[in-house]
Amino acid sequence: MPFFSNKQLNYLNAHYGLRAMGWEMCSMFTLAYLYKQGLSLKLTLLVYAAVLFSRTLTRPLAMLCCLKKGVHWTLTVGTFAFAMRYPAMLPIDGLTWHLIPFIVVSGLADVLYWVSYHNYFASIGDEADRGSSVGVRDAIATVVAVVGPLVGGILLSIDKFYAFTMPFVLTLVAVLPLLKTPSLPPPVPATREERKRVDHFGFVVFVGDGLFYQAGSIWPLIVFMLLGESYQNFGFILALAAFFRAMGSMVFGRLIDKGKGRQICYIGYGMHIAILTVRGFFAYSVPAVIACDFFAAIAYCFSMTGLMTAVYNATKRASHPLYFTYYTELGWDVGAVSSMLLAALIVGLGFDVRWGLGLSVAGAVLSVATLARWYTRERKRRRAGTSAAA
Repeated sequence: MPFFSNKQLNYLNAHYGLRAMGWEMCSMFTLAYLYKQGLSLKLTLLVYAAVLFSRTLTRPLAMLCCLKKGVHWTLTVGTFAFAMRYPAMLPIDGLTWHLIPFIVVSGLADVLYWVSYHNYFASIGDEADRGSSVGVRDAIATVVAVVGPLVGGILLSIDKFYAFTMPFVLTLVAVLPLLKTPSLPPPVPATREERKRVDHFGFVVFVGDGLFYQAGSIWPLIVFMLLGESYQNFGFILALAAFFRAMGSMVFGRLIDKGKGRQICYIGYGMHIAILTVRGFFAYSVPAVIACDFFAAIAYCFSMTGLMTAVYNATKRASHPLYFTYYTELGWDVGAVSSMLLAALIVGLGFDVRWGLGLSVAGAVLSVATLARWYTRERKRRRAGTSAAA
């Protein structure tokens, strides 16, 4: 497999795996933790909307850091900031001022990390093996995600201090592989013409993904309540879903490299829409939850690999890759914040929180429609290149 010969990418994947291990120990527990700490369901959703909105407010800082200090420097600092979000969760106890540091640090960590990470991954990867590379990375992340929720659930059941200290330490350790990756020259600011001509594909597809992913995060909260608010049982269900997901990422990545990206997106998002419908109307027992998570994990192998392969290739081809990433991530903020605000409105109006899963369906529809157009355009571009070479 030629993509394993890229040592820079291997170190970056090692970094990503360590950071993902810490994240998986806490990420799916976040809404459940806020709810368990005394916030109402509506306030839980509104607080997380505030976290996501703080990403938008601090996004210019991430761009400034990348331009002044470089993408690699920003990625390193973003990893340190990512670690700080875990101790910020420790003092949360209901609707108190302790939520403010959590909101600010989480938003800042997200924006510093993801703007630089996506741009860096796109810069050092090879376009010809992009699908396989994304598949390998996602396989690594999902393997550690099998262990993460199990450990996180057990530690939260024992003492939240240990539950947040371990991901804090793991994320700090994730800085070490970055020391083996090269720095890139600081990019020049985007010109007015480059900003004007930026491809809107990334923004639109990430609006869809923000809606799809963040509204979909309501499901783990529903499962948590269904399991009697037990962190340990909840962690087991999350780990089982991650195990299912880990089995397919590399296979589907190779299929994308062979030109099957559009078909993979149709299958993945089509499955997601069907599963979200079943979750909303029929999944009221543990066996039903496990069945839904099994098929959702398979769908994830299709959809995420198809999505990120397209985004990374579009980033590398952009006239100003950093600005393209900045603009694309802004789309995710729009979708994610909207999903949490609308979900809070649904709950506030007295409807079952499961109706919020409909927002995730809307995001999936927008994502797959946008990706289908991109992969169709990509196929035409490849054919034109082949004809010109002949």
